[in-house]
Amino acid sequence: MRLLCRFLMVVSLCAAALMVVPAGPEAFAAPSPATFGPNDPRIEFEGHWAKDDDLAITVNSGSSLRFRFTGGTLAAQFKTASITVPSQVYVSVDRGEPKPVKVDSDRIVLAEGLDPAVTHTAEIVVKDVDEYENRWSMPLQSGIVLSKIELAPGATLESLPRTPQHRLEFYGDSITEGVMALCPTLGVDCADGTKDYAYLVGKAFDAQTNQVGFGKQGIIQPGHGNVGTAAESFGWNLSGHPAAPFDPDAVVVNFGANDAAYSGDRFTPRYEAYLRQIRAAAPGALILAMRPFDGTHASDIAAAVKAQHDRRTVYVDTTGWLGASDYNGGSHPNIEGHRKAATRLSAVMERLTGWHAAAPGDDAAPRLAPDGVRRSTCTDSPLRLTFAGPVELGVRGRLQVRRAGGAVVDTIDLADPASYQRTVGGARSDFGEPHRWAYEPVVVEGRTATVYLHAKLPPGQVYHVTVDPGFFVGNGGIGSRTAWTFRTGPDPKPGTARLTVDGGGGADFCTVQGAVDFVAEGNDRPVRIDVAPGFYRELVYVPQTKPHIAIRGAGAGRTTIGYPNNNLLNGDYAMANVPIEQAYCPRRVLADPDRFNCWRAAMGVDADDFAMSGVTVRNLTPYHGSQAEAFRGNGDRIVLDRVRILGYQDSLRLQGKAVVTGAYVEGDVDFVWGTGGVFMRDSELKALHEGYYNQVRNTDTGPGNVFVNVRLTRAPDVPDDSVFLGRVELSRFPTSQVVFIDSAMDKHVKRAGWQITSPNDCAAAGQLRFWEYHSTDLAGKPLDTSARLACSRQLTDDEAAKLRDPSYVLGWDPRPALQTLRER
Repeated sequence: MRLLCRFLMVVSLCAAALMVVPAGPEAFAAPSPATFGPNDPRIEFEGHWAKDDDLAITVNSGSSLRFRFTGGTLAAQFKTASITVPSQVYVSVDRGEPKPVKVDSDRIVLAEGLDPAVTHTAEIVVKDVDEYENRWSMPLQSGIVLSKIELAPGATLESLPRTPQHRLEFYGDSITEGVMALCPTLGVDCADGTKDYAYLVGKAFDAQTNQVGFGKQGIIQPGHGNVGTAAESFGWNLSGHPAAPFDPDAVVVNFGANDAAYSGDRFTPRYEAYLRQIRAAAPGALILAMRPFDGTHASDIAAAVKAQHDRRTVYVDTTGWLGASDYNGGSHPNIEGHRKAATRLSAVMERLTGWHAAAPGDDAAPRLAPDGVRRSTCTDSPLRLTFAGPVELGVRGRLQVRRAGGAVVDTIDLADPASYQRTVGGARSDFGEPHRWAYEPVVVEGRTATVYLHAKLPPGQVYHVTVDPGFFVGNGGIGSRTAWTFRTGPDPKPGTARLTVDGGGGADFCTVQGAVDFVAEGNDRPVRIDVAPGFYRELVYVPQTKPHIAIRGAGAGRTTIGYPNNNLLNGDYAMANVPIEQAYCPRRVLADPDRFNCWRAAMGVDADDFAMSGVTVRNLTPYHGSQAEAFRGNGDRIVLDRVRILGYQDSLRLQGKAVVTGAYVEGDVDFVWGTGGVFMRDSELKALHEGYYNQVRNTDTGPGNVFVNVRLTRAPDVPDDSVFLGRVELSRFPTSQVVFIDSAMDKHVKRAGWQITSPNDCAAAGQLRFWEYHSTDLAGKPLDTSARLACSRQLTDDEAAKLRDPSYVLGWDPRPALQTLRER
């Protein structure tokens, strides 16, 4: 019974679980399916999607979503009550042939009878959206309104990582949405956005693509379905839902055919203004202004492009691209017409950009790295395959690494959930058992697939790699044991005090974690790890058994450590089904709240006397992707100097005693938090959205967070009076301490400054320490703090003078550690 209670502590319901369950039909009810809303970060959307009240809405063909999942069934829930002409989507499971599905009911089974023992992939692409019914204002009569992804009971979602090579946007009329691509009849049955030239070009360049086409729309002519002109709809998903910033590499414009009724004198200035509108939204993009396939307003478009005096805005002459047999119904290209147009447009873009267009699944032999035994590689080197064209990861198959004698030393099995877990940094739970992290063993970025093995390889050995057919979609694999061979070099000498890291090779290690792992357990003297410029996509963890480590990058703008770790992947949510013996956090400051939340940071440190400078640490989890620390420090005498910490919720978490100097930290909700004590000086905190700068949960006697000479800035879209300096639950942390001294704040900081809850009553805040001294605006003008929370206060000169000294705040002088960190 005690074992059962310990297991159920995961959900804090041990006592309830031991209650007698009454007999009856409800005791034997079938388990509910697992459902996931569209804001779940493991679902990757592409195209124009609006998010509204946990719904995902698109009115554009070619828009898509993708994810991995477990279990034997896949269904989706939609909102269809207002829909009069249902759209169709293509559903592809495990890279299979896309199956058309009409979205005409609120729940649709998309696949069933799947193998529940393996992980599957799903891609859902919008085939069509009716151009005539209302598709612009809610409630929609045509479009896709997704509310849930539904899986078998107990099944889970997993991300399907993809890092596109380029970012493209297409703006046009019914041709750009694929109307009549399949047959010469107007309507959804003959429309297909996936056969459209825009979709095909996006695929050819392995691009993340926004494909935006509205029937009848022109520069002057409004579109069907209550859609306005090109300028009026630009920058919007649909009415009331602005499109997210996209920063495209190239924008393709195909308008003019529907403006035939308007003179060139009216059309040309409006087209010029539209090009300026695009340039303002995408200042670095290449803009390609296409001649409509039928030639309407061709000379006017060419003149409008010339009038821009912008070498990055180009007129694309489509004369002769299509013939009479390439159309359905006279004006809309058929499948062959779209293919020809895509081929011609891709060639133009190759010439202008230097990019290479290739069809997915190109079976040419990839370049391999590391490869060959003449030069050795790091024992922790990732494996890379670079293909001639864009590549996709399969759903089954194995990649195996063998010693020269044939013994298998590591296997990545795409169908085995265990392949998606590994140990990191020798992490052990509070019970002393090894902790396994969820991770991405294979990451595809355009034409390159990077394989992250489960552990470093023994030094001084020769290895060969085999890859099953289908491990990469359309690729025959590597079957010969002589085709991919490499040799690991020696490790540094034990006790080496200065280690080097370079992802490109030529150093002691290729990963930061590899260098950390080399440091001896119980290390009692300083070890410095110098990290070369580059992006290091990896989880990094420094256990409490390895103190006195200093990591130095080449500069926060040059050396970046990043990973998409978060609460759903490795935090409280993910640990719900993991035995607590493996999941409980070590070195917990707050025994109950900190049970499982130590594993979700991109970089975590449980060691004392840790220092880092010249590094950016970024949590790659997207906005609204759950709690996701970029850096978590849980030790005494932590020093962070000239670092950049980037995330959204909970970006920087510090517990123990820490000093932060010359830093840049960005986020939105509690993005500096922890139990303290922290002394931060000469730094910038940037709010990306409305929210809270700080939440500290210090003990009754310990210091909280003290900020000296810090600038509180904001992203452009953050409104005035929208971000609190800090917040606290009084019933849990009544002695919370947050202090801002000599700090500059923009108008987005709440006039009240602070927030208290549980209760929201200053009468209960007698021990609270929300303090300020000499706060100014960003220009240095003193702020009016008269509207601050009544139970906060302004410090005296003497009080502020004491708190400017980190030794007074923390009981520790960080200056020697800072001096050592800055030495060459």
